Amino acid sequence: MTLWRRLALAMVFLVVGTICALALFGNGFAGFGRATLVVAVIAILVALVLAATTARSLSGMLTQMTRAVEGLSRGEQVAISSEGGREMAALTAAFAELSSQLGTKQNLLENTVESIRDCVVVADEKAVVVVANAAARRLLGLDRGFDSMTGPRKFTCFLSDGTTPLPIADSPLARALRGENVDDFELVVQSGQSGGRAFSSEVESGSRQENASKQESRASIVANARPLRDERGRLRGAVTVLRDVTEQKRALQALVDSEQMAQAIVNTALDAFVQTDENGFVLDWSPQAEVLTGWTRAEAVGVKLVELVFPEPLRAAHRQRIAQFLRETAGGAMGMRYESAALHRDGHELFVEVSLTALRRGDGYVINAFVRDVTQRRVAEEQLIQAQKMESLGQLTGGIAHDFNNMLTVITGTIEILAEGVKDIPHLATITKLIGDAADRGASLTASLLAFARKQPLQPAETDVNELIGEAVRLLSPVLGRHIEVETDLSGDAWPALVDRSQLSAALVNLAINARDAMSNAGKLTIRTRNFTLGVPEALARGVERAGDYVAIEVGDTGTGIPQADLDRIFDPFFSTKEVGRGTGLGLSMVFGFAKQSHGSVDVRSDEGSGTTFRIYLPRADISALQPPAQDDPPPQGGNETILCVEDDRKIRDYVSLQLENLGYKVIVAGNADEALAIVRQGAAFDLLFTDIVMPGTMNGRQLAETLMDGRPALRVLFTSGYSDGALPQKNRAGQGIPLLTKPYRRAELARTLRRCLDIAVDPAGDPIPTPYSVQPELERFLRKYPPKEA
Repeated sequence: MTLWRRLALAMVFLVVGTICALALFGNGFAGFGRATLVVAVIAILVALVLAATTARSLSGMLTQMTRAVEGLSRGEQVAISSEGGREMAALTAAFAELSSQLGTKQNLLENTVESIRDCVVVADEKAVVVVANAAARRLLGLDRGFDSMTGPRKFTCFLSDGTTPLPIADSPLARALRGENVDDFELVVQSGQSGGRAFSSEVESGSRQENASKQESRASIVANARPLRDERGRLRGAVTVLRDVTEQKRALQALVDSEQMAQAIVNTALDAFVQTDENGFVLDWSPQAEVLTGWTRAEAVGVKLVELVFPEPLRAAHRQRIAQFLRETAGGAMGMRYESAALHRDGHELFVEVSLTALRRGDGYVINAFVRDVTQRRVAEEQLIQAQKMESLGQLTGGIAHDFNNMLTVITGTIEILAEGVKDIPHLATITKLIGDAADRGASLTASLLAFARKQPLQPAETDVNELIGEAVRLLSPVLGRHIEVETDLSGDAWPALVDRSQLSAALVNLAINARDAMSNAGKLTIRTRNFTLGVPEALARGVERAGDYVAIEVGDTGTGIPQADLDRIFDPFFSTKEVGRGTGLGLSMVFGFAKQSHGSVDVRSDEGSGTTFRIYLPRADISALQPPAQDDPPPQGGNETILCVEDDRKIRDYVSLQLENLGYKVIVAGNADEALAIVRQGAAFDLLFTDIVMPGTMNGRQLAETLMDGRPALRVLFTSGYSDGALPQKNRAGQGIPLLTKPYRRAELARTLRRCLDIAVDPAGDPIPTPYSVQPELERFLRKYPPKEA
């Protein structure tokens, strides 16, 4: 019989028994017999038995259900007996289905929590851990049953600074167990160290913990915690989720460090750094950019770069260049470098080198530019190019001048012979004079070319510049004309200058002639002298080679002045502002070349319409006392000594031999240094070596003289050259101070210079050398040091 039928039957018997009992008590026992009483008692007893049996069955069923529910709460499944009828069987089946579904969902929930990468910890209201996933077990060493408030720990917690210990009462889980919501709380967890009851009121010092855990692993954590409440709002526990953000922190710190390093590089770089978007608006502006352009960062950021630093004529070109750069970048190009003119805030122009790179940002680009001021480099490059051009032109000029001087030497020499022969024939004498004047003009022009090329052979000496200027003024007055007033302002204590007197005189004449041409109607020419001591900055500014003492000669006029556009070109060769046919364009070039070759410089200041002033800087002579003025040269005369003449040009060699023989000298000729050495080795006696400096072969004239003087120190030597090309003897070398006869020369100059060299020669002991001079002892010494080569 089913449970429900037993319950129904028991109710029937109970009702029957109750009715019989009520009838007996209501009408008295008289109206009913014993049978009625028995029926009532039996019915009640049956009802009680059925009720007891049903109650016992229900109690067993409830006990099984209670056990099943308790097991289900613990994640266990308890079987329920199906005895008790169909109802019990149905209940058992339904509960089994429910248990299976709950078990499946619980397993799914547990697996989900277990697989979460963040640490998940759930504690009940007594702070006992009931859930700890794999991540929590790895990081914290927690498991179910751990008392989160008092249990011994395998980890230590610090505040976000990593040094201040975090008390247990302030941990996110403890705060959630007090009913608080905790959001994004940052802390540091140090695992692998037994912390004991580390977060009680007795906390170890930070230094001790750091020393004990230098090798422990640390993790930066962001914690979120929530209290858990039942349907009635009662606190039943708390859950906390700990997210490990160590790698994110490291990446962020690395990014910060990288940005700081990049910013430090930008701020300390020698080049200016400018960052713009693809439309040219400034995003960043380094301190060097402020120095370079004069615009502050606050003024530059947000402004279009092209409008800030580029001149108006260059802006369109700059925009096109940036557009091209972005197209190339999109195609895979790495960068671009170019040079351009730029404007400083104060308006002066500078030249910059720009290096561009681009970085993708969203749909556009960020353009990074490193900018370097190359103004001085460009100036130096232009000066180098100019110097190379001048050197090339100088080499060409020097070669031409050498050959031209050789020809002029023959022309000027032979014209004197012709002039002597036709002096009694007036018309022929006039022709020879014209030829001589033309030769002199050619010699002057060649000398100007060599001065411009800085290849002229100079003979610097201590020179009183005031005295030389006085002589020049006396000579210039008739040339300049009466409409030009000449005024001098000479410093009484002007230092002596180390300079070639004749070349300085020529330079002053050139400047005076230029001044006269600039004052066509009338004016004043002023010549001043001043002493200057130049330091390194002043020396660089004035273009002299080194710091030191200099004598300055100023030549100023009150003429028309020089246009500003021409100031940078006035020293260029063949540049002239004069009318065609009125100048060669070499006058100022000669002055500039002479000053530079004398280790000085020349500068110019001019105001158009107000006049021009040239200032020549010449180095001060090393000695304070001037050499006594040279005696007037004696009249030309010859002699009977023997001259070794070394000249590679056959025509000049023939001409010089003829002139020397006409002067009474004996002549031994050689075409080059090798022939001259061979003559010496053969024992030929001679009194003076007369040699050209620039010659082809194994050695030049200077080297030949040094070689011969090495074996014969008292040898008398006379150099000749129209173009030395740096072959003259240098300071402290053999041959220094040897006279130089510059080509082209006249017969009288040759005779006078030879006689002076032969008459003033002395031997090493200081005694005069008799004439003629025996070369045998010196020849033997020379042959021992330089024996003849084997044939």
